[in-house]
Amino acid sequence: MRTSVLQKWNRRAIIFALVLLLSAIGIVGSALAQSEDNGGVVVADGFNSPQGILVTRNGSLWVVDSGVGGINESSAMDPNTGEVVTAKVGNTSRVMQVQPDGTQTEISKLPSVVAGTDTTGGGRLVILNGVLYATSGVWVQAARDEPLANTAAILEVRQGDVKEIARPWEVEKADNPDGFVVESHPYGMAAGPDGLLYVTDAGANTLLTVNPKTGAVEVIAVFDGIASPIPNPGRGGALESDPVPTGVAFGEDGTIYVSLLPGFPFLPGASKVVTVDPDTGEVSDYATGLTMLTDLRTGPDGELYGVQLGVFTDQGPVADSGAVLRIAQGTGSEMLLDGLSFPTSIDFDADGNGYVLVNGVGAPGTGQVIRFDELTAAEGTPIGPVDASAPSTSPRPATSAPATAEEEEVAEPENNCANLPSHDSLTEVLAAVVEGADNGGFGFHMWATLVDRDGVVCAVTFSGENRGDQWPGSRIISGQKANTANAFSLPGLALSTGNLYSAVQPGGSLFGLQESNPVDTSVAYFGSAKNFGTENDPMIGLRLGGVNVFGGGLALYDADGTLLGAVGVSGDSSCTDHIIAWKVRDALGLDNVPAGVSPTGDDNIVFDIEDGVSASGWGQPTCGLGEVEIAADLPESFPLGVNE
Repeated sequence: MRTSVLQKWNRRAIIFALVLLLSAIGIVGSALAQSEDNGGVVVADGFNSPQGILVTRNGSLWVVDSGVGGINESSAMDPNTGEVVTAKVGNTSRVMQVQPDGTQTEISKLPSVVAGTDTTGGGRLVILNGVLYATSGVWVQAARDEPLANTAAILEVRQGDVKEIARPWEVEKADNPDGFVVESHPYGMAAGPDGLLYVTDAGANTLLTVNPKTGAVEVIAVFDGIASPIPNPGRGGALESDPVPTGVAFGEDGTIYVSLLPGFPFLPGASKVVTVDPDTGEVSDYATGLTMLTDLRTGPDGELYGVQLGVFTDQGPVADSGAVLRIAQGTGSEMLLDGLSFPTSIDFDADGNGYVLVNGVGAPGTGQVIRFDELTAAEGTPIGPVDASAPSTSPRPATSAPATAEEEEVAEPENNCANLPSHDSLTEVLAAVVEGADNGGFGFHMWATLVDRDGVVCAVTFSGENRGDQWPGSRIISGQKANTANAFSLPGLALSTGNLYSAVQPGGSLFGLQESNPVDTSVAYFGSAKNFGTENDPMIGLRLGGVNVFGGGLALYDADGTLLGAVGVSGDSSCTDHIIAWKVRDALGLDNVPAGVSPTGDDNIVFDIEDGVSASGWGQPTCGLGEVEIAADLPESFPLGVNE
């Protein structure tokens, strides 16, 4: 299942293999109570060799750990020693969601392989276009030609399930870009501005792009070996260590940064951060003199941050020698935190608080998430001699020419939740509308959801005292309506969900539309129900999808007429849902509708169905609870804003 320990040290990510030595000398798990000494607060624990952490916009934390193997066995002969190695295999690597109060929810399981004390499982997590992805596992051709399911792969993470979307192993097996040992270990991952996933393959020593829609994998850079005093049999006896790419991050200017963790003998100062030109594959040194970098992130301040797993000397690993660094060009990087026990990953919230995974190499159950408040504002200390010829902060090299003035003028507006009202604002407005003037219908409490222009859920709330005061099923319907209104509205024409009813009936101009974009149930039923409708609703940051064709969904246009996304409301009759959505949009000041298909030239609901036929083709049936008159008066009583 694996080759000899020495060869593995020479050529692949050592994050897991370190356990062999650490266990023998009694260091593993020796520093679990470290957080009080360096100002951190433990917000979650109990992880099994955690490797990746992700902080979402709603404050939720996501953690993937390595697992503890399983009861199934897989054996293979080590071609270098003739030894038969037996591994324990099972789906015990976990993707966990952690709420701000520390509550943990297991979302899905990934394969975990334990050979001796060497454990491999999940690596990193990324959300791209509302979908959660994970890197998973390692495979070596010496074991057998084809890896285990969901291993050496990129996975789409769903509630209770995963789906393999790409397998870097196939590229390594077919091409072996660096020409050495045939091995794939997709580990670090970042979401690219071009809609692709950028993945470091720590086994193949490459940087890859992965198209999450097609599964296509492309090698964009191959990393050279790092000078070493020890011959490396995995590289033909050369005096060099494998470069072992770990983290990947994007600078504010689009520069691609990759951290390298050279293998045995893990010389202090041998690690570095390089830049990669995605067009040519050219690799250039950016920051040098670093040690055992396992992760790389761009903070909310635009600065680059790295994680140091630890320090090795000729006496072995130094206890509690992990650190967090602010990365700077040349040799000017700074140490912000030290005394950490084998940290593996870091991420930040919008306020610059850092969340660090520790005990990534350690006994099962000892992994922790530690929060360090205002970490990006912390003063650092130089980690080595400063090269006077290299500034300690950027300018950072760009991989492409900056945009011209003309290009900047035609750049698309940024689509994100920052352009939309907050959860508190939506809650306040929804409650006031529901409790206000007559809206027709049953007078029930309501759910409301906001999505941005990309369909990402930005806020979910309700008008009652708790989530059970509204129809539970209407939470998803409100999101479905918001998705529909956004998906089928344009900068020059708004369509409400109620406008679509007749058009999708048999013989209608849009027949079948309602079946075209089903709700993603893995998003709809994600996470703990106790967070439904709160600032931490588990749908936030993800894309629900779905098409709904009755009243309650309206597109949102700001004062400049820019289409920002949509609001969806559900919980009463569909006619009342539309009325409340209209009033909510009015109160939010996002009703600068350019045009529509209703008789008043907007996206108001149309009641013109007679004998089953809509005169305009955009009608919805009446609901019989007094809504017709109220809806007809909406353009007068709650007039739309005027675009300037």
